[in-house]
Amino acid sequence: MSLTPASPAPTHLAQGTSGSTIDLAKLYATHHVIIYFYPKDFTPGCTQEALGFKTAYPQIKQCGGEVIGVSKDSLQSHQKFATTHQLPFELIADESTELCQKFGVWQEKKMFKRVYMGIVRYTFLIKKGGIIHRSWAKVRVKNHVNQVCEELATLHST
Repeated sequence: MSLTPASPAPTHLAQGTSGSTIDLAKLYATHHVIIYFYPKDFTPGCTQEALGFKTAYPQIKQCGGEVIGVSKDSLQSHQKFATTHQLPFELIADESTELCQKFGVWQEKKMFKRVYMGIVRYTFLIKKGGIIHRSWAKVRVKNHVNQVCEELATLHST
């Protein structure tokens, strides 16, 4: 079960790729926050999604937004991924899956008759103040960032 619009967004403290501590509660107080969950660094879909948010980052900042990417990969993997692709936003390494579980994106998955637990690609738009404005489940990467940016622009103009 994942969170729904109008729900309070979970708070969490985590180290980001820059080495600083990310306090989601403090971030919610000052920004609209896009938190996107993705399965794995350096895979085609996850790279495409990260690059989409990188390209849209100036527009996101202009709308009072911030982006946070989350996966189960290690902080070292995230740092390499962020450096390789020059990502201007923080990535959180959720190796324990605590944050993924709080957001309800750590779910049973099936591939080639194999059943396992993993991150379902999900994006949340959290409005300033910490309330979930919108979520996108089982994201298809193509055009996804554009949808998120359009929704953020609408939220920002209200």
